[in-house]
Amino acid sequence: MINKKLVAQVVAGIVLFTLISVVLEKEYTQAVFLEKFWNGLVFGAIYGVFVWARNKFKSNKE
Repeated sequence: MINKKLVAQVVAGIVLFTLISVVLEKEYTQAVFLEKFWNGLVFGAIYGVFVWARNKFKSNKE
């Protein structure tokens, strides 16, 4: 089962990465937006794997 918290974090990461990248680029064309969106998807995938691995392999000291 997919963890809803993990999905929410990945989507937030994609959106924030895309928006910040477009704003810093200071060029608001469709081509730039799509390029940054695809970069955001890659970032989100890598971030999702990192968060999943961190949660899976962290030690439970409880």
